Amino acid sequence: MLAWLRDLFQPKPKAPIHDLDGLGEFIAAHSAFISQKATLDYCRARAGVMWIKLFEDERFRDALDYCRWESYAAVLADVCEVTQIYLRRREVPEAPLPELLTRLARGALLRYPIPAHRRDWEDRLEALNRRLERANLAQPRPVHMVGYACGEAVFELLPIHTNLREHDREHVVNNLRFFLVQYHVELERLARPEALRAAVLRELPPSVSQS
Repeated sequence: MLAWLRDLFQPKPKAPIHDLDGLGEFIAAHSAFISQKATLDYCRARAGVMWIKLFEDERFRDALDYCRWESYAAVLADVCEVTQIYLRRREVPEAPLPELLTRLARGALLRYPIPAHRRDWEDRLEALNRRLERANLAQPRPVHMVGYACGEAVFELLPIHTNLREHDREHVVNNLRFFLVQYHVELERLARPEALRAAVLRELPPSVSQS
């Protein structure tokens, strides 16, 4: 029943993160998992016992498809900021991080076919790069303060009538903030900061990496 649900994003097996490829896989898998949980779980809860019938409705499916792709991109941006916070706190060179993480985000988005409602993801990627550059200008903020941006975005995207979800904004936002804290905990557990620092240094021009 509803076999298409089994094809939605799934978290990847957990392994130590030694390099940028591994970091990119980790970012993509967790962004997909968080956005799926935030959207599908909410819709199922709001629909109650009628959720199976609702999820079989073609119009709802189309709206949910739009929601989950745009939510994936929104969550991905916050996951990238949390990742940048983690790396900066472990003395990984800061200057290349916005471009590097934007590149990993591009890879995360292009793991899947471009959804029908989009030509590309360039607007999201450009906004992400600017956001990470701005974040680099200040001290890394507490991880629990990240998540408001994607929480608000996901709430507005949910394919549930506003009359039914009008009192749920705080719940949706805080749920996403909690997931991002969980992501950071898992990143701390699996990441190997010295190896990642070396990987970032290898991305720099020789004259910069040796200075």
